[in-house]
Amino acid sequence: MKKIVSLLLTVITIDAVVMASAFAQSKATIYGVVNAIVRHTNNQTTADNTVHGSKTQLKSGVFQGSRLGFTGEEAIGSDTSAVFQAEMGLLTTTGASDQQGQLFGRQAFIGLKNKRWGQINLGRQYGVAFEVLGNYDPLGPGNLSENAWQLPLVGVRFDNTLKYTNTWGPITAEMQYSFGEQAGSMSIGSTRGAGLTYKNGGFSVGIFNQRSTDTNSLKVAAAGIGATLEVQSTIFYLNYINAKRDAGFSTAKKTGPLANTSMLGNVGNVLQRTDNVVTVGLGYRPTPVMAYTFGYMTDFVKNETSTGDGGRVSTLYAVADYSLSKRTDVYFNIDYTSVNGGEIDNGTHTNTVLQFANAGLDGARNRTGIAIGVRTKF
Repeated sequence: MKKIVSLLLTVITIDAVVMASAFAQSKATIYGVVNAIVRHTNNQTTADNTVHGSKTQLKSGVFQGSRLGFTGEEAIGSDTSAVFQAEMGLLTTTGASDQQGQLFGRQAFIGLKNKRWGQINLGRQYGVAFEVLGNYDPLGPGNLSENAWQLPLVGVRFDNTLKYTNTWGPITAEMQYSFGEQAGSMSIGSTRGAGLTYKNGGFSVGIFNQRSTDTNSLKVAAAGIGATLEVQSTIFYLNYINAKRDAGFSTAKKTGPLANTSMLGNVGNVLQRTDNVVTVGLGYRPTPVMAYTFGYMTDFVKNETSTGDGGRVSTLYAVADYSLSKRTDVYFNIDYTSVNGGEIDNGTHTNTVLQFANAGLDGARNRTGIAIGVRTKF
C-alpha cells in the first residue's frame, strides 16, 4: 500500500512540474489605452448648413485612440512560439466600438514566431505602409481627422491578411498579402506590400511599396520613405509619400480587405489622381516627465477632379505632454489646417482628403483647433 501511495505522489509531482513548466512557457496579457480630449474648432458647419461656426466637443484623443487588447505567446519548441493578438477600438465619448463597429477592429490575428525564420501572422492587421510610416511620423501617427488625413492615401488596417516579418541585426523586412477573396481572380480586391527598415543607434530609415486593386482591377500604387535622427533629447522626423490612384478607383465593395481599410477612392474622376505628401517634425524631451512635439505635413495633389484641378492640404501642429505617472499623462494640442485649389470641399469635389477623413471644411479655407486631453495606459 505504501508503495502505491508513493507511486501516486510521484506521478502527481511529475505532472505538477510539467504543468508548471508549460505555464512558464506561455503567457497572455490584457492591455489598453483610454484617451479623451476636450476639443474646440472653428469653421464647422452649423445646423442650418449655411454658416460656419465653432464647435466644442469630447473626442477620443489627439494621438493613440482608446483600445482594449489581448495578446499572448506560447512556446511550442524548436525556438518557435504561437502568438495571437485581438485588439478592439473604443470610442471614449460613447463606449461604442471604433473601426466601422468591428468588435476587434484594430487587430485580430494568430501567427507563428521563430527566432531565426521570423514571424508570420494571419488575420486583420496593419498594412506595411502604415507600419513603416508610423516610425517616421512625429505623432506616430495622429488620431484626429486634422492630423491623420494622410493615412487614407495608403490605408490603415487590412482584413484577410498574411504578413511576414523578420529582423537581421539592424534590418527589418516586412511583406504583406491581403486576399481579395473574390471569384475569378486572386488580384481583385487584394493588396500587396513590402517594407524595409534600417536602425543603427539614433538613426533610422525605412521604405515601403504597396499596391491595392479594387473589384474592377483599378489600382492604387503607393511608395514612401522616412527617416529619424535622435540627437540627445531631440528626435527629428521626415517622411514622404507618393500615391497614384487610377481613374474611378473605389473601395466601396462590402466584402474583401478593401472594405475596411479607410482608403481614399477616386470615384467619378476620369483622371489618375496623384498625391505627394511631405511631413517634417521634431520631438523634444527636456525632462523625463515633459515632452514637446511639433509637426508639419502638406499634400500636393494633382488631378483632384476630371478637370485636372490641382490642390493642396496642409496641417501644422504642436503638442505639450506632461507625465503625471508612469501610466498617465495630460497634454495640450494646437493645430492649423488649410486647403486650396481642388482640395476645397465645396460640394463638387467629392474626393478631398479632409472630406474623406470626416474633417471637411465645407468651402472654408482653414480650421484651427485646440485640445486638452488626458491618457492612461494599462
